[in-house]
Amino acid sequence: MPITNANGVDLYYEIHGKGEPLLLIMGLGLNSKSWFRTLPVLSKHYKVIIFDNRGTGSSSKPNMPYSIGQMADDTRAVLDAAGIDSAHVYGISMGGMIAQRFALKYPERTRSLILGCTTSGGIHHVQPGADVAMQLLSRGSAIATPEEIAWATAPILYSSSFIENCRDQVAEDIQKRIEVPVKPYAYMLQLQACLAHDTYSEIDQINVPVLVIHGNADRLVPYANGVTLAEKIPNAEFLTINGAGHIYVTEANDLANEKILDFLSKLN
Repeated sequence: MPITNANGVDLYYEIHGKGEPLLLIMGLGLNSKSWFRTLPVLSKHYKVIIFDNRGTGSSSKPNMPYSIGQMADDTRAVLDAAGIDSAHVYGISMGGMIAQRFALKYPERTRSLILGCTTSGGIHHVQPGADVAMQLLSRGSAIATPEEIAWATAPILYSSSFIENCRDQVAEDIQKRIEVPVKPYAYMLQLQACLAHDTYSEIDQINVPVLVIHGNADRLVPYANGVTLAEKIPNAEFLTINGAGHIYVTEANDLANEKILDFLSKLN
């Protein structure tokens, strides 16, 4: 079980496949197991590195403030441990925030950037509805079981039609999610880091190829945030996934993977 240490925090990581390195960064409260639909496809073509952010999975869960900048440093430490000088970087949701900060802080280590269902944050961030915000905040103190919490929050993560028509896939996601459930305090520390994230005034400095992906039915990180990223980052490509909610990696897995492989293949 590969583990490296960054600033006193143990970070669990895995390497799959061969080829150019592609680093995947997971979102709020989730660990590397949640890449289970994406990993088998991308690792056929690339050396894919996945890891557990601080606060999740098999990584350390320090009970002190987290920041997106710290987690960008964690990301660098994982690349160092894997012996990789630079990589394509794909982050979703909070992972997309970390990916932005990583690209700005370590441009020489970033070959390209894929930003899924994420935001530049700050005052230009388009907020979710009040009901969504309340559910996010209530998770940190919830007494319910991890499975009950996951099902309760499903309507803000998936489109209503997907929950109705593809409930088995939602259930499969939830089972992966609760194998090593996030501790409430660690979830809140990650959430606070997300709320403090702000790269809006800097993202026009990103000068690597960028692909932005966003579902236009995303209730958690509204679609307008993806539009902002695509408009402000020079020459960014933008894939809109019609009808998809926040977890487009489940709702439109084939489409997203196809676009990612096409985007990366043009860079070779």
